Amino acid sequence: MGFPAGFSGYGCQISRGVGTLGLVSDVAHSRPKEVLEPEVGEESGTAPDDRRFRPDVEGLRAVAVLLVVLYHANLPGLSGGFVGVDVFFVISGFVITGLLLRERAAEGATSLAHFYARRIRRILPAATVTIVVTVVATYLVLGAVSGNPTAIDARWTAIFLANVHFNAEAVNYLNASQPPSPLQNFWSLAVEEQFYLVFPTAFLVLSARRFSLPVRSRLAFALVFTIALSLLYCLARTTSAPADAYFSPFTRAWELALGASVAVATPWLLRLPRSWAGPMTWLGLGAIAVSAHWYSNATAYPGLAAVLPVGGTALVIAAGTPQPVAGAEWLLKRGPAQWFGRLSYSLYLWHWPILILAAEAAGTSSLPFRSNLGWLALSLVVAVISYHGVEQPLRHARSLVGHHGRTLALGAGLVATSLVVATVALDLNGGGGSSANESAGSSTSSLGILWSPAYLSAELAAAPSIRQVPADLLPSLATSAADWVEPPGDCSVSFAESTIPRHCIFGDVHGTHTMVIYGDSHAWMWFNALNLIANIAHWRLVDLGKGDCPANDLEFRNPTGYGPSGQPFAACGAFHRFALRRMAQLHPDLVIVTQFLEAAPGNRSYTPAQWQAGLARTIREVPVPAERVVVLGNIPYAKVHGPRCLALHSDHVQSCTSFPVSFVTPYNSAEWQAARTTGATYVNTTPWFCTTVCTDVVGRFLPYWDPGHVTGHFSVALAPVLGQSLDLSFRATGGGPAPALGTAKDPFAP
Repeated sequence: MGFPAGFSGYGCQISRGVGTLGLVSDVAHSRPKEVLEPEVGEESGTAPDDRRFRPDVEGLRAVAVLLVVLYHANLPGLSGGFVGVDVFFVISGFVITGLLLRERAAEGATSLAHFYARRIRRILPAATVTIVVTVVATYLVLGAVSGNPTAIDARWTAIFLANVHFNAEAVNYLNASQPPSPLQNFWSLAVEEQFYLVFPTAFLVLSARRFSLPVRSRLAFALVFTIALSLLYCLARTTSAPADAYFSPFTRAWELALGASVAVATPWLLRLPRSWAGPMTWLGLGAIAVSAHWYSNATAYPGLAAVLPVGGTALVIAAGTPQPVAGAEWLLKRGPAQWFGRLSYSLYLWHWPILILAAEAAGTSSLPFRSNLGWLALSLVVAVISYHGVEQPLRHARSLVGHHGRTLALGAGLVATSLVVATVALDLNGGGGSSANESAGSSTSSLGILWSPAYLSAELAAAPSIRQVPADLLPSLATSAADWVEPPGDCSVSFAESTIPRHCIFGDVHGTHTMVIYGDSHAWMWFNALNLIANIAHWRLVDLGKGDCPANDLEFRNPTGYGPSGQPFAACGAFHRFALRRMAQLHPDLVIVTQFLEAAPGNRSYTPAQWQAGLARTIREVPVPAERVVVLGNIPYAKVHGPRCLALHSDHVQSCTSFPVSFVTPYNSAEWQAARTTGATYVNTTPWFCTTVCTDVVGRFLPYWDPGHVTGHFSVALAPVLGQSLDLSFRATGGGPAPALGTAKDPFAP
């Protein structure tokens, strides 16, 4: 299962974030340094040649935050509202550079301690309160199933690496069906924080007196070079690795640098004829509006598409420098725009967690706009409270302004608070333990709970009467996210890889018979059970599984986050060729083919007939007789994410019930037909999960890891049933096809 285009609606749905920082101005040369920070007011950072306050910049903040917030709330006609984040990046580059230039003009030097003290007071108090409240609220509203991943996200967010973390999550196949994190909006704030770690030092070096070239010229050359290099890198990464392009500070540096270059160019921009400047500001504002309306999650972004909103923002600020009478400032300086501009940071921080928690509590990843109206109102109320109760008081606290040591200590304390809260929450809810593979491995080696076919039938018959989640559920809801199995170490193939090391042999490595499991993540999810079966039967097991790469002899699209969106998944084709060569070397006694559905290049779906033909070709291409091939069918697809649904309905388990028939049913029938026509064996897994209904609790087990994958614990419990279907003792004799479930007639025929 892959991400849909643009990461929307799945585990790694991208929040287009904001970082509205540095809203302070200069004072006269004669005033002491610590008074550089105003006690009250909301002055925007500008270069010393510019006005001390730019209402158009403040109004642009309102435009940016409203675009982002309304986009996240699913306002119709605003499919590209994510460009608001780019508007903020340009504003931040402009503001921070203006602050540094103004301080240097006033003091003749740049104080990094002063700079970071301002940033700490500006950013961390409100951010820390948001992080802590979001973690606690997620546990209270959604339980540990969602709370534990959010607490993990909080630890990365607290140390300003949210973008790095979410980038890794975006290209992780296992997160494809996971809902978005309530803290995902912090990724853009992390990008800006990383910019703040580098740019002030670079500014300090470039403004050193030992250079003969004027400071602004030095800065201009450096910024133009940065813009060119970063933009080229952005274009390349958007094509080859869109997730990395979206989250990386290197692909976003040009946007911040463009804003910085506008601040550096202030003396030249003041000479712009006002008759030209006015229309230019409207043109820039129009560019932002057009991109917000016409872009969508299918747009390759940031890439070349980002030039329109980024260039538009720079144009509004640059052409607004000479203060044209008929410019866009006429609109941007109005009261509502100024009010939302001041509130933009707090509103951005709070709206996303509120919208996400509301959606997940309703059992979905996103609510329609009408349903979100009340949550938007709540977000606004909370943002106002945060602005007046947290953001402003600590930003202008007399005990902190001018006292850099105290401010740095406050910053360290705030970071530690987020880390401690997240870590304690994880420990209290069983989320701080072993890794996914370690947890899954234990279900084979120590639990040893195995069900006979008769016992499974009895438990399935009783499952619809279960009302409450068992206290001894396996895995527990809190640890279900880690209950995933795949071959350990370097035996799990990444998106980019197309081979598996020869040492990746499991089961009884000294066995005289070999079974191969071939497919995508479904080959991984059955690994634990098959490894157990192979050990008991003294067979060798080789897992030839690659995420997002079904075994079907068809062409598939790139996984979201890897390669050009919608283009052919070349590494998958290479893996197919490798797998066939590897099987030819192994001479396996049994090849198990199992797979989920993936889309074709261009993000189009294959028909059941095409799917059947592709699988039939695969069975014929596998270098063993067809009677040695078993097609292990799809598990019945659940309508909801099992663990998250049960966390919300722990006393009403049947609220999470689904039915065996779903969109995968015609494709299961196609796979049965492919097996029948080629002489292979088809194993129908639906009776292992469902009677007339499919429940999310069977006995004391949680069957579903997500709607399309089985948990590690349940796969082990099913090992005897799976083993009986494979009948290894019969196949080891070299006889014909073993009798298996679902081979007599199409089990999916209506």
